[in-house]
Amino acid sequence: MPINTNGDCITPETHIINNQCIDFKEKRCQQLQKLSHEHNDCILFAENIAAIAATADKAQLSEGIKLVREYNLTELEAHLRHEEQAIFAVIVQHHKEHINLCISLGKEHGFIRTLVEEMTAEAIAPETAQQALADFSSLLKHHTLEEETKLFPIVESLFTEQQLDAVLDFKAAKVL
Repeated sequence: MPINTNGDCITPETHIINNQCIDFKEKRCQQLQKLSHEHNDCILFAENIAAIAATADKAQLSEGIKLVREYNLTELEAHLRHEEQAIFAVIVQHHKEHINLCISLGKEHGFIRTLVEEMTAEAIAPETAQQALADFSSLLKHHTLEEETKLFPIVESLFTEQQLDAVLDFKAAKVL
């Protein structure tokens, strides 16, 4: 995958990992492509939040908090539940040799939720908002790359077609 003169990958579906452009969707089986696309969106969102966190502008930081709240409500929480219920549960039940990865990623899911809750529950000072946004962005990006580079290859190699189809067809129960 070529890199442009700015050091960025040419397409929006690719990201630089260890000085190489990685295309999430290009590498994935059909049943994981939706989640990989969501991972691409997570990386782009994390990069946007990192840019906002790098500013000291109170209005931009406040907007960043609002963006995190909205992203969590409309996309992130459903994505986390999808992974937990359709992937982690299968690994815990059928592929216990990889349970430690699921535990680690599950803890990160909890930490992401905690950061979102702390950021969006009440008004926070700009200095606190700036650090919270930076922490959220960093964790979201790290976590997403861990899933793409470690979890998904395991899923593709170990899940049966039925299990993969269940990941694709997953419908989470609505949380009230």
